[in-house]
Amino acid sequence: MAVLPSAHAWTRIACDLSGTVANPPVQMRQYRTDGTEVSHLLFRLNVKAADIPEGARADTDCTEFVDRQIDVALDGADMAAVRKGKALKLRYRYDESLGEARATRFELAR
Repeated sequence: MAVLPSAHAWTRIACDLSGTVANPPVQMRQYRTDGTEVSHLLFRLNVKAADIPEGARADTDCTEFVDRQIDVALDGADMAAVRKGKALKLRYRYDESLGEARATRFELAR
């Protein structure tokens, strides 16, 4: 019988990223068998700054994202929210306990 590591052993990261959108966004839609729609907005972000959100767990200092171009997939976002060349702020979350497919998540900053 396998033993799972305790909850504090999982890697959790939260970073506030800001930068400019590098390419025009593409919207991908999928339909489930029950007829509901799942949409993703895909684009690349040139990250100029990264900070740890207030009160967030800090397993990293977020500098690994600065001066890099990253692939972003936003769930359920509107095409009008993202435009090529526009400044954008995102919240990046990584939670290893959710499994490989769901560990990485991006959200538009409020």
